Amino acid sequence: MLKPFSQYLTAVEEHLPSEHHKLLQSTLYLALLDWYTDGIEPIEAAARIRHAVTG
Repeated sequence: MLKPFSQYLTAVEEHLPSEHHKLLQSTLYLALLDWYTDGIEPIEAAARIRHAVTG
């Protein structure tokens, strides 16, 4: 069973630099919700975000 989405967001934030946290609540919110429902682990979601932002 999936953890609550709020716990998922917190877990993703733990693996990102603080300057990326604001993206989770705005621009990337729907992508994160999709990854959450697809069962993507928080560490993988953070890696995807880091790669997209930093190249």
